[in-house]
Amino acid sequence: MKRETLRLRQKADALGGLVGDQTRLSDLDAKLADLILENSKNHGTQTVSALRAQAFYGREMAEQREFAQNRLEFLGREILTAQTQLAQSKQKEKMLEERAAHERRQLVQDALDLAGRLRPAQKIERKL
Repeated sequence: MKRETLRLRQKADALGGLVGDQTRLSDLDAKLADLILENSKNHGTQTVSALRAQAFYGREMAEQREFAQNRLEFLGREILTAQTQLAQSKQKEKMLEERAAHERRQLVQDALDLAGRLRPAQKIERKL
């Protein structure tokens, strides 16, 4: 029973880590979207080197944003899988607890039945 509880806790911790990663990555994705928008604005006349730098950094940010979006998609699938596994583990632990409780009740009942059978029959005699 402890083993199952430990596994359940580990799965819950893993799920929490995935959700935390997803939150941080979605924040990064939003920041990259803002940076790409800012980079694409026309800043008036610029030198050739400034235009090259703007294009280079724009491509880099777009590439990083695509990576972040792919990772977010992956994390979404992983979170669904982890939630499913966690629910299955909780159900399994609940079934094990119910089985253990039933076995304890049955053991107590068997002990009471045995004690009743082994008890010597008492004759009640009245002396007048």
